[in-house]
Amino acid sequence: MSNLPQKDANSDRIKLDEILKSLFTVSNKVLINMLNSLFKENYAAEATEVSFGSNEFVDDAYNILRGDIFLKLSDADQSNHYHVEIQTLNDDSMVIRMLEYGISKAKEIAQGVGDQEETIFYISKQLVIFIEQNPSIKDELRLRLIFPDGQEVKYRVPVMKYWEYGKEEILEQKLYPLLPLQVFKLRYQMERIKLRKTHTEQELRELIEKAQQIVEEMAHEAARLFKVEEIDGGDLHKILLANEELFRYLNNRYVNDEKLNEEVLSMTRLLYNPIEVEKAKQEGILEGKLEGKLEGKLEAARNAVKKGLPLEDIAEITGVPLETVQKLKAELFN
Repeated sequence: MSNLPQKDANSDRIKLDEILKSLFTVSNKVLINMLNSLFKENYAAEATEVSFGSNEFVDDAYNILRGDIFLKLSDADQSNHYHVEIQTLNDDSMVIRMLEYGISKAKEIAQGVGDQEETIFYISKQLVIFIEQNPSIKDELRLRLIFPDGQEVKYRVPVMKYWEYGKEEILEQKLYPLLPLQVFKLRYQMERIKLRKTHTEQELRELIEKAQQIVEEMAHEAARLFKVEEIDGGDLHKILLANEELFRYLNNRYVNDEKLNEEVLSMTRLLYNPIEVEKAKQEGILEGKLEGKLEGKLEAARNAVKKGLPLEDIAEITGVPLETVQKLKAELFN
């Protein structure tokens, strides 16, 4: 159990849920590639439309059932609904909740209502991603529905055991948004150490330092993916942010070393700076270089300085000497 006050523990849990869900708000190409891998589909990113569905359902007693991610993929040939739940821990009631989610979403998208002889329920294609290792988690969730007349329905939900995936498998299967979860796998070890009465602070510190190394490795991997155009700037930003926030969550919970948080934040900002430069180029802030005129270059440099871009990057993009860029900054802000 956490030593945090109940209010703080609930707040941490809500924030963690939001971080995990944000991993599915990436660009269409990256999201579709990931869903193709998770659900063994073959959608073409450039020809597929993605739409997110509501994740809250209200029953007849006004109880609210909240799921994680519900979405729909449509192309010229097919249209299917998908449902993903991300679990940090094992939950014996998960299969029942998945059935409830499935039926609730099926009611929402029900076909055959009205003049049809029967109502048809289409259950979304479902998947549960378990992050932390647990020997009791099987390859699928199983449940049997038995009706009074003897009918039986075998309900199955596939499971992804994330703790079995290393960086190489994530990259190979194009599960890029799930890279930040690599560091979260350490929570299992940290929690076990913390629960031991004889644990030392050094044990936790060694693990948080390992977590910092993993975060830096995943961040640089994400930056590489951006450089080779596997992900775009928005995707990179979300991956880096989730990476940073998951480290902060672990650090605050188990070690609480603010200096480490600052180091990870500085690293994240350093990697994201090139994205800001590229954005500035696309917005025409640095178009003076393209004109090839000195005054155009100086004006482009001034605008970039106002935007707060790194001086070294401004000098490289505009062709204006670094010393001149530094003088422009001094003129603007002194």
